[in-house]
Amino acid sequence: MKFKSDFPVILASQSPRRQELLSMLGVHFQVIPSLQDEPDPQDFQTPLGYVLACAAQKAQEVASAHQEAVVIGSDTIVVLDGEILLKPKSKEQAKSYLQKLSGRTHEVITAVTVVKGNSEQSFHEAVNVTFFELPEAWINAYIETEDPYDKAGAYGIQTVSGLFVKGIQGDYNAVVGLPVAELTQKLAAAGFISLEGSGVRC
Repeated sequence: MKFKSDFPVILASQSPRRQELLSMLGVHFQVIPSLQDEPDPQDFQTPLGYVLACAAQKAQEVASAHQEAVVIGSDTIVVLDGEILLKPKSKEQAKSYLQKLSGRTHEVITAVTVVKGNSEQSFHEAVNVTFFELPEAWINAYIETEDPYDKAGAYGIQTVSGLFVKGIQGDYNAVVGLPVAELTQKLAAAGFISLEGSGVRC
């Protein structure tokens, strides 16, 4: 099963994880990442407001130069006790994040904005993720790898750090970085994709 689109489709993200998930649809798409700096989390009253703004900003910037295309912007954050854990900038910060997450349940929120011309829609998926208690030696070994530093919260559920995860409640793919099942529903409902070979839109 694969889908097609009568419009150019653009993913406004250079994340290889989002690219892999979007490729599940079988729709040809371009990758044109947004070049704008992300906003300051302190300018927002809630983590959800922040991540929605990040996703919208990415999609809107790229869509402004590609009015004919369906542009998909997405952003993911990790939230613990109301604190947003972004991508760590150092080993010390990565270690601090993982120590905070150890043995706790946190929230992963992925927001998505789809822009086509004057049409724009946004949605989000929030997932509860629970970590095992992490031995300090595991944390120390993990932060010596390159894995934590391009991932919100200093871990990726789809990499070796997925071994830290005791359980999740919600969409696994949203934790990876793109709730592709919900996105497919939205794209089909908007008429942006159709099932290949069906002759009609979903």
